[in-house]
Parts: sequence; structure tokens; C-alpha cells
Amino acid sequence: MQLSKSDYMLFLKHPTWLWLKKHDKHLLPPINAALQARFDEGHAFEPYAEALFPDLVRLGFSDFAGYQALTSQTLETWQNGASAVAQGRYEDGSITCISDIVSRDGDGYVLTEIKSGTSAKPEHTFDLAFQRIVLEGAGFPITRCEVAHVNREYVRDGEIDPQGLVGVTDITDNVSAQIDKTRSRIDHALSVVASNTMPDPAPERARLKSYSEWLKIRNKLDPPLAADSIHHLPFMSAEKATALIEAGVSTIEKIDDPSVLGKSTRRYLSAKAQGTRAVDKDALDRFLSEITYPVYYFDYETSQSLVPPWDGTRPYQQVPFQYSLHIQREPSGEIEHREYLHRDDSNPILTLLKRLREDVGETGSVLVWYEAFEKARNNEMAAAFPEYATFLEGLNARVIDLMKPFADETIMDPAFNGSASIKAVLPALLPELSYDDLDIREGASAARLWKEVTLTNPQTPERDKVYADLIEYCTRDTWAMVAIHGTLQSMSLAYRS
Repeated sequence: MQLSKSDYMLFLKHPTWLWLKKHDKHLLPPINAALQARFDEGHAFEPYAEALFPDLVRLGFSDFAGYQALTSQTLETWQNGASAVAQGRYEDGSITCISDIVSRDGDGYVLTEIKSGTSAKPEHTFDLAFQRIVLEGAGFPITRCEVAHVNREYVRDGEIDPQGLVGVTDITDNVSAQIDKTRSRIDHALSVVASNTMPDPAPERARLKSYSEWLKIRNKLDPPLAADSIHHLPFMSAEKATALIEAGVSTIEKIDDPSVLGKSTRRYLSAKAQGTRAVDKDALDRFLSEITYPVYYFDYETSQSLVPPWDGTRPYQQVPFQYSLHIQREPSGEIEHREYLHRDDSNPILTLLKRLREDVGETGSVLVWYEAFEKARNNEMAAAFPEYATFLEGLNARVIDLMKPFADETIMDPAFNGSASIKAVLPALLPELSYDDLDIREGASAARLWKEVTLTNPQTPERDKVYADLIEYCTRDTWAMVAIHGTLQSMSLAYRS
């Protein structure tokens, strides 16, 4: 049984992950729509990186027979005088890889890995070290290892310029430093593949930021994690869990040193220990006193793309395409609603800003949830369209973060599960008001679906339904803020009476 590059990277995440792929694959999570969208973004970036290599020959396969034949096809392509080959397959005994780009460099070769992120990351070193071992074993001496990634500073102006969009980082020295360790890990990974016994599935053995993802799989195994395991703590990192377990701490009850816990986990444990909601009455009153009428409850939905779709935008820039705005002009007054949803493939910013300036008024508090996000979007739009800079600067000056009393522990409740997210706070404060009845329930899905029906596949018959679902979702976000603000006001009155 061969070990591929993807097998090896699974092994690095957790040895049991690799074993399950080879022996009990049904336990691995399927590729969901969000992950598939990320893969699609990466595939869309590949042609721009490949454009940097003149006379490149692109190979590939469409079925298993094609995969099996790809190694000989790759060797034949090189023998025919190719200067650069994309998606060729290389083998050295029991290890194999498909490399993004290999190009000639004098008597050796350059190994270029295409990544859809904005920089070279540590895990790319592990990836390229594995490939280098395979390639050199197959007779292709590597002189340089590099990562072709997205240049986050690139601003589109007309047709996409591959030289501007793609950045290249040389990581040869880092890869060289990993070669001996990689050979040892390959031997270990091959032994895992060959074994009939599953490796220790303990979550603290997870690597490459896979801890929380692995927990979802680990909890399906027998026996499940104990209810008091530290692995059930919110925000517990793999590194922290490993350190605690090595120190003899395996359950929540054994944690008696607050210095080892992050703020979110301390907040969770404090609320859990009290068993009831705790409110700092004075701090709550101070927060509420900062809010002035009319009050605007405001939320953006945004879309980001690796390849910027509009002039003046950057890779991965969060571009607002929708907002919801609930308005209460005086205490106990009627609640009004305004909204905007962009419905064509043009840049949404200018038409959104024109509508927003009409809707939001010039005075009164603007309540948001997590102000850093909305303010950052406003700053980006002000830079792109200076004619709206004064308006957006004034809007930012009026923003108040409704998340603040939950993030700074003015209000603690074990039902928040240590989180200040509106998705955690809302059902705890107002269980009758949730997102469960919606077809779109979180922002990532909203962004993905809007882009799908507006930019990628605008002829889809699902378009009108998606737009209706988007309006319902974004409206729920700001209505939740209306309800939470009202609940905070009721709490303040109750504590004063």
C-alpha cells in the first residue's frame, strides 16, 4: 500500500486520521459545501501561478486508471524535453506524490507548491519536504523549494495580472532542515498504514491546528471522551491540552491554576461553577448609558474571493453585499426595518453605500455585534471611495459593540458555553428566538451562497430562494440585537427595582 502526500499530511494531523482513512474511512467527515468552496477557490488560483512558467506542460488525471498511468506519462513528458511540468506524479517505492509544478534549474529542478493562502506557512514545509524526498528518490534532484501564494496587497485594475496576484516565497532552507525528520515520520506513517490496530486516538496528539476538528471524530470512537475531560473545554488548544495532561491534569475539576487558562475558558468555568447567570449591575448600567436614540441595529454580510472580482478590490477582501438595519427612534418606539441586498455581478459597494447613507441618518448610536469587523469594512470602503469617507468615519464614531457586556464578563452565564458569539448568547437569553428555523444560519454560508447565485452561477433556479433566505438571515441578526438590547434594559430595571 502506497503513502501519498495527502496521506502523509493526514498522518501529521493525527496518526489515527491516516489509519481511519485506510481502514475505517466512513468515520472521516465528508467534504461539506464550505470546504468544497475553498477547494474551488484554490483550483481557480492555480492557472495564475502556472502562468509564471513559460512552456509549462500540464498533466493530470480523471479516473483511477489515469492516476495509475500518470507516473509513466510524467517521465515521458520530461524525456520529451519539457522545461516545466504541472500536476505530474512521481514515485519512490512505497511513497508517491503529485506535485503542483516542477521546473528545470540547470542540472536540477525547482519544486513549486501552489497554495491559496497569503503566505508560506509551517505546514507547507512539511508538505514540500515529503515531495522532495519522493522526487529525489525518483531521480529529480531539487535545488530550490518555494511556495507560490496569493499576494494580499495586489489590487485589481482591469484584467488579472498573474505577476501581481501571485507571490513566491523560497523555503528551501526550512525544507532542508526537515528532511531527516520527514524520513522518520514517513517510516512511522507506513507502519500505521500497515497495522491492523488503530493508534492511540488521544486528541492531544493532534497537530497542524487540527485539534478541534479531530475532537469531532474522536467523539465517535469507542470509548467516548468522559464528560469532565479537559477536551470538552471551549477554546482548549492542542498544545494546552497536552501540557495539562503531561502535568497530570486530565479533567476540568483538576484545574486549579487560572494562569494556564485563556480568558474565554476562565469565563466558561466561572459561569459553570456559579451555575447561574452573574451580572455586574454597575457595569451594565454604564454600558447602556452610552447608547443614545435613535438606535440603529446594524449588520453587514460580506463576500470574499481569492481572485478579486472587481477593480479596486484585493484578494480575500471582505466586500459588503448586504446589510440589515432595524431602527428605534425613541425608547419604546416602533421598530422600523431597512435592508439592502446586491443582486447583480457589479461591485456592490457604491450602491450599498448610497442606500446606507439614506437609511442610517446622521445621529444616534449604531449597535453592531463585534465592532472590529464592521469598522474595518467601513475603513476599507472609505479608502476605495473617498467621496464616502466622511460619512463612514462618522458612522464608525457612532458604533457601539453590543457584544461588549458579554465579552468583558459584565454578564456571565453557563449557557453561553464560554462564548460571546451572538449564536451562543441569543438562545441563552431568548430561547424562543433562534436561527434554527432558517435555511441559512451563519455568515459563511450566506457569503458562499450569495457568491454562487450572483457571480458563479447566476442562472441557477435557486437564485430567488437564496436571496429570500439571505434577507431572512441578515434580518434575524439585527432583530436578535434588538431583542438582546431590550433584555439588557429589562435586566437593568429589574436590578434597580
